[in-house]
Amino acid sequence: MPVADECVIAFPVVGGIFGVARLATKLNELLDGGQIGPWRVGQWTDFKHTAIRIKFLTVTDGQVAKRSCVGAY
Repeated sequence: MPVADECVIAFPVVGGIFGVARLATKLNELLDGGQIGPWRVGQWTDFKHTAIRIKFLTVTDGQVAKRSCVGAY
């Protein structure tokens, strides 16, 4: 099933891959708690790796994750 653009959220990241690991930990906590469905790491938004796109199954999942993951990781 293709992912709609509305289901892609860019999250700010500090520390490159280490920041993505912290973000992934938080997203997995939401997933394990049944608050969001499966998610998938997308591409960096720029060559400096200041933000990364995350693809969600639904728009609601993306909104919940965005509210729960406030701030840069």
